[in-house]
Amino acid sequence: VPGVISSLYYQIKPACEHAGGDLDKAIEDNVKFQVDQLATSPVLKGLVEKGDLEIVGGVYDLNTGKVSRVC
Repeated sequence: VPGVISSLYYQIKPACEHAGGDLDKAIEDNVKFQVDQLATSPVLKGLVEKGDLEIVGGVYDLNTGKVSRVC
């Protein structure tokens, strides 16, 4: 999505600050912030409203290959 993907990294810093030094919480908070950011896209929002798309967030575990849904 032009103009949105490149802006996602701006949420990493607030997620880290919000987590207070807890890496797992920072990762989870970042996922939540990113999902919220994606939901503001007019293109994606329209697809969500039509029921053609669901925006969900997850964390991929490199050791197990498992994806855990965050939101």
